[in-house]
Amino acid sequence: MDNTKKSQSIKQPIKSMDEMEKALKEVEEQEQLYSIAFFDILGFSNFVENNGSQVILNLYNNLLDIIHKQQSMPDGRASEAGQVVPAPASPDWKYNHLIANANGFVRVCHFSDTFIIYVNYMFAKQGFWLRDTKYEPHPLLLGEKGTLFNRLICTEHPVYLSFLQTCMEFFCQAIAAGIPLRGCISTGMALMNQDKSIYFGRPLIEAARGEPAQNSIGVAYGKSFGNYHPVYNDYFIPYLDHIKENDPRASFLSPMALDWPRFWRKASAYKDLNLKDCINKMNIDPAFSVYYDNAIRFAEFSEKHENWADEINYEGLDDIRIYYERVKEWVKSTK
Repeated sequence: MDNTKKSQSIKQPIKSMDEMEKALKEVEEQEQLYSIAFFDILGFSNFVENNGSQVILNLYNNLLDIIHKQQSMPDGRASEAGQVVPAPASPDWKYNHLIANANGFVRVCHFSDTFIIYVNYMFAKQGFWLRDTKYEPHPLLLGEKGTLFNRLICTEHPVYLSFLQTCMEFFCQAIAAGIPLRGCISTGMALMNQDKSIYFGRPLIEAARGEPAQNSIGVAYGKSFGNYHPVYNDYFIPYLDHIKENDPRASFLSPMALDWPRFWRKASAYKDLNLKDCINKMNIDPAFSVYYDNAIRFAEFSEKHENWADEINYEGLDDIRIYYERVKEWVKSTK
């Protein structure tokens, strides 16, 4: 059955938390389109060896507090994941309306030092249309020549953007709390059954293999970015220096990174915190020092090139593979 038709048949008013939980369980019985963020704590094994159990317990409690603040409640309330996101109002995606709290129903699972945040596209909360609008001069459109994609990512794009902002908020809160994370975001068909603790699918494999291919704390996009990606340029930035050289797992990554430093700069929650100082406070193990130094360099790159999209050559650009080559050339030209 076509996944889009399935989603349209399922969508109906949900009147209670019990109904929402039941609907989610039914959806999770089958493979669906998911966006998945896979996070690991950097240097966790050494941390376990060098610290007592109470320190480790405090770290878990701190991190779980952060992540569950982002998790959506079944009835849509008590979530701090609500964000303002754009939705296209023109065929070229340049002119957009803004919606507040147009989230999907974010789910979380965790084991050992691994945390997975994920969302499907079968359900979405009722957002609030705002009077303000957003103009995107260089939208990266979906469905370019040579790509495969599920059209749900088009019709439910605000869910994807809200999910990305949840990932950025989670990562930035972890930095503020002194917890070093490294993550990777992917999208595709997967089975994510929370009730039965069954999780598998290509996007999960992509994210799990792409995450350790980075020599920096931060959040990469997996290669599925080429098929399922944010249209708006303030959610990502071309970057290559976070990818380990000669690591075969690097093939699971795209040349894009989640622009979490931009989120940090714009969010009022971090206006009194110095990002560089927060990162340096975590840099206490010489074995991982380069990961923190590289994160600072990435943050500096993000700030210096906040308007990077204006510098790309868009002439004749209708293929994501050509776009990748253009942004790689641009990144190299900045050095």
